[in-house]
Amino acid sequence: MNKKLKIGFLMPFSAVYPHYGLHLTAGIFTAFQYFGVQQKDVEIVPAFIAQGQHKLITEAVQKLVFFDGVDVVIGMVNIKSLPEISSILETYNKLGLFIDFGELVHPTINFGANIGCLSMNYWQSEYVLGQWAAKEFGADGQVVLPLFEAGYNLHYTFLQGAGKGGSEALHQMVLPQEYATKEHLNLTPFFEAIEEDEPNYVHAIFNGSLGTQFFNQWKQSKFYNHIPLIVVENMAYEDILQDVQHLDLNFYSAASWKRENQLVTNQKFVQSFEQMHHQPVSVFSMLGYELGLTLGQAYQDLLKGDTKTVIQKIKQSTIEGPRGSIAIEGFTEGICPTIDIYKVKTNHQKITNTILEQDTAIGFDTTSVFEETESGFLNPYFSI
Repeated sequence: MNKKLKIGFLMPFSAVYPHYGLHLTAGIFTAFQYFGVQQKDVEIVPAFIAQGQHKLITEAVQKLVFFDGVDVVIGMVNIKSLPEISSILETYNKLGLFIDFGELVHPTINFGANIGCLSMNYWQSEYVLGQWAAKEFGADGQVVLPLFEAGYNLHYTFLQGAGKGGSEALHQMVLPQEYATKEHLNLTPFFEAIEEDEPNYVHAIFNGSLGTQFFNQWKQSKFYNHIPLIVVENMAYEDILQDVQHLDLNFYSAASWKRENQLVTNQKFVQSFEQMHHQPVSVFSMLGYELGLTLGQAYQDLLKGDTKTVIQKIKQSTIEGPRGSIAIEGFTEGICPTIDIYKVKTNHQKITNTILEQDTAIGFDTTSVFEETESGFLNPYFSI
């Protein structure tokens, strides 16, 4: 009987994307087909890690490596958890290849010899958005976000970008917990603040249902279509907007990847995934596809347990994915991809994205961001 590739999968809770695991694995298998790897050749071993506490992640990795005997560990993590499991992976010569959304700027040091990360780099789109907003609308902006999102680097990098764009008077409001719970959003203090001191624009950073609640309350306010609205990348995903597209919204956002991107490698991914799985692509299926391309090239070496050769291949190879050249933080040098800044319009029939400008985060010195903005939050970004 042929040996199967065993993939351990760290799975945190996510109310925002409850089916992300299925999308991620579907993306992996879409990429695997190019290497002749079929679903019967692979076994996915899931490990639930709740909201990403250090103890749970360490115990899950120990079980996957010691008991389940996996060949590689993947999953959605907060990058602050990676040093906790580095020694386990190195001691037992296992590869860890994880995804994150760039809610935190990666530090300049690696997390361990056997650990690499695929990141959506939200911090880069935030930096680009901040710089563009200050130049486009003026120096006096207003950022609003809940306590959860304030535990990451998104607002910080937006502020840095706005400063680069010439802003010297950017205001920020972190909503108290009683105004932004997991289920309910009350924007009264925010509306009172911008009523008293009207900004040139508003930048909203919300996750999950609070994002859709923000759109509903913003549309009903007198500030809608009066003050320009800019939102964090995840608030502009089409699967999130479907619940509010009937509101006829107008706003701005930025992203390094969208389904409509005309890169040949992206259109190949979209066509292959949707033909194979009969569902629209998502950010998770795209990240799974990039994981699959990375692991697929080293499939035989992974089966042999030759982690050293696998890492060497990742470091030396150039893999083109839906976003262009795939960068594995920790194994290859991080890149600053082209970020599209676009205007979004919604109605009952469709969601329209119009690209206004493109830029990158090149020039932003992130040397000490990770250390200087440390918080106690251990959740991966969508683990709420």
